[in-house]
Amino acid sequence: MGRESLRKRITMTICFVFRYLYCLICRDFPRIVTMKRKDVSGQVVVITGGAMGIGKGLSVKFANELKAKVCILDINDQMGKETRDEILAAGGEAYFYSCNVADPESVRMCAQQIYSNPHLGKLETEKHDDSVNHLGTVDILVCNAAVLRMGEFTEMSDNDFKVNNDVNILGYIYTIRAFIRKMMDNNKGQIVCVGSICSHYGEQFGTAYCTAKFAIRGLMEALQCELLEKQKNGIATTMIYPYFTQTTLVTENMKEPFSTHLDVVPLDKCVEEMTDAILKERMYYFIPWHLTFFCTFAKCLTTKSILPYARRFFNFRYEPIKRQTAQSG
Repeated sequence: MGRESLRKRITMTICFVFRYLYCLICRDFPRIVTMKRKDVSGQVVVITGGAMGIGKGLSVKFANELKAKVCILDINDQMGKETRDEILAAGGEAYFYSCNVADPESVRMCAQQIYSNPHLGKLETEKHDDSVNHLGTVDILVCNAAVLRMGEFTEMSDNDFKVNNDVNILGYIYTIRAFIRKMMDNNKGQIVCVGSICSHYGEQFGTAYCTAKFAIRGLMEALQCELLEKQKNGIATTMIYPYFTQTTLVTENMKEPFSTHLDVVPLDKCVEEMTDAILKERMYYFIPWHLTFFCTFAKCLTTKSILPYARRFFNFRYEPIKRQTAQSG
């Protein structure tokens, strides 16, 4: 325990400032300007909550337009099969796996089924006996499944908070743990988590949902550092923060969200921007892009006295239609 000497701290600070400017000017700016989408044709993309809403939009996009092999994981068997069949009818390649992300065993079983599916593997020859095996692989993992529990903090039940945490926090953890080990073995892959503006701002009625979205933001930041520490630089992490999007998760469970500056994001626009962020392996991305200002710079300027006026100015408002609501996807 302890810290470095004053002289060393000053030296390290000066060195860090120069290194920061070098990385920003010589590496990051050119990278952002010349950033290109990667080709995912033939790659395996796993999407939780892929049967409805944003998840379905991503499933269709990756399978039909980008020619990836999409694995749809969802607790809703009927909608999952319908989404799979819709993709197959359009000439894409998709597979459906019934999965409850709140159950770690269910997620592990799905992962095992995906890895053992010969249509999702790559033919490789074992070094020792020259035998040919189908070795399953997952190139992109998108954690998107969610439920919505909204209401006043004292009026929501213990079960509301439990279900919220089981799906919206532990569901992400279980899913990543089920797939990350093989990614680490290969030092290759991409982990995408879908957050929300609620990952940065708490608001009335959001004590359950905002808690979960804040947690996922922390999970991804910590996981990124762990991968760097283990020198697994081949695994990209992407955190996406969309504003309220026009999906059944929103329209069926809350009165239309309102804000002074932001409107509800159309589903197709959200899916298109999320796809672009994933293919460019962005570290984080806000939808719409100017949320970056609200969620980073503006929040740093908030004080106890300013907060009431800032809330009235930005006026983020959402209200549940009924107290207990839930929807996957």
